[in-house]
Amino acid sequence: MKKILAILMFLPVFAGITSCDQELLETAPTEKVDGPTIFANINSAQVAMDGVYRLLFVSGWTDGNTHQNFGILSTNMFTSLMGEDFLQDQIGNGWFYFDYRYDVRSRFTSTNWRSYGTWNFYYTLINNVNYIIPQKETIIGDPVLVDNLIAQALTIRAYSYFQLIQIFQQTYKGHESFPGVPLYTEPTTAQSEGKGRGTVQEVYDQINKDLDDAIAMFAKDKSLQTHKSHVDYYIANAIKARVCLVMNKWDDAVKYSSEALTKPGLTMVSSEAELFSGFNNRNMTGVMWGSEVIADQSTIYASFYSHMDSEASGMYGAGSRKCIYNWLYDQIPETDVRKQWWNGKLPDAQVKSSGPNQSYNQFKYRFSDKAKYLGDYIYMRAEEMVLVKAEALAHAGKFDEAKTTLESLMKLRNPSGYADQLASLTNSAAISFTSFGATTTLMDMILLQRRIELWGESERIFDILRQKTGFDRNAPNSNHSQKLNFDTRQPDSKEFILTIPQKEFDGNPNLDATADQNPI
Repeated sequence: MKKILAILMFLPVFAGITSCDQELLETAPTEKVDGPTIFANINSAQVAMDGVYRLLFVSGWTDGNTHQNFGILSTNMFTSLMGEDFLQDQIGNGWFYFDYRYDVRSRFTSTNWRSYGTWNFYYTLINNVNYIIPQKETIIGDPVLVDNLIAQALTIRAYSYFQLIQIFQQTYKGHESFPGVPLYTEPTTAQSEGKGRGTVQEVYDQINKDLDDAIAMFAKDKSLQTHKSHVDYYIANAIKARVCLVMNKWDDAVKYSSEALTKPGLTMVSSEAELFSGFNNRNMTGVMWGSEVIADQSTIYASFYSHMDSEASGMYGAGSRKCIYNWLYDQIPETDVRKQWWNGKLPDAQVKSSGPNQSYNQFKYRFSDKAKYLGDYIYMRAEEMVLVKAEALAHAGKFDEAKTTLESLMKLRNPSGYADQLASLTNSAAISFTSFGATTTLMDMILLQRRIELWGESERIFDILRQKTGFDRNAPNSNHSQKLNFDTRQPDSKEFILTIPQKEFDGNPNLDATADQNPI
């Protein structure tokens, strides 16, 4: 098929693709498996799935600008920059700055920019796992292990569709009948006929079906996660909790987040040594899902830490510092240990044009080894599930439970002051401010804590969309270098979702470039 699946050139090596197309889906850096043997047994089939996990942090999803396209964490970065809490102090080399100033949607005809790279990345994951899922009845091995493998593939497919539908369409609630994204549940090739957009509801139906099936399969043995990069029973529950939060299914969000937190040995970060380690180790307390990056797999410039670590000389982060919104920083009490993740307001004489000396510059994320450009990628932490649970409980009117859940995190971060922060709040699920203002309700505090704790790792624009608040970068004395020229307070602004890449329309007879494109 000549539509976007012409972009999906990184088909699995077991699909018969040859030459350089295989390179980006090596199951290990030096090992490739051919078609006739890949599904011979559960061990070789897991090798194919490991190849999918490798894709989660590699670059190469565009024909150019590849240094700003490196998988899941590049999505986290550009969706964070689309909000107000995460900003760049200057353009630097240009990477991600166009997302920050909302200058990517018009570039949908290019194969170098955000629309193409994002669509390509997630549909590549989908197409690869679509080769694995149908093999359930043919793989030889322990049926429980086979089910576990298929559950991994289903979870990645659900996760990928969940990311796509949030990036390329407005939030679920109130937009159920809006155009979704094309759904593929079978392997595709360049000769396959493309599908239409369907509806948002249909996409969420598929996401939920995949997650429900995966959770049931994982449940046959919940202990089979052999590496943090592998999704498992608890991660599938965590993704389901995210989905339920977007769909406003509060009781289900509580149920699935609670189940995710039952993972044996899982606890929130409590030691300052870990809190200030750079968030670069998949074995850090509280990490549920993350990729290990070893020396011969480091992507150097095309990496999350290259863009984040301002102390790494010669890296992009040194010339374009990633900073916290000064209003948000000011809401963090001096007794809260997280305040040390960022600089405060520096005297003008201390500010430098590059390096870490910039007001509100971040230190939360750093290379674990600057000389070797190393740092594991963290995709999901227990702290997120605590915040999901607290928010869902508050929406459900269970305020005492919500407060107790929130306290479990706040007392770790601000042990001497958290009680005072909570004392004057009203038990309400109302959001009384958007980007800045007085914190008066329990929901305000839950969302504030989410913005602080998950800064840089939770896709901020997704929260803005699902909460239907819009955002505002114009707090008094705002430190934003880009204030934007459209009304960012409009909850369903067309600017908040990406345009579909032209490549998708070029060869897909079931999509019309005029009728099916998102508003431009």
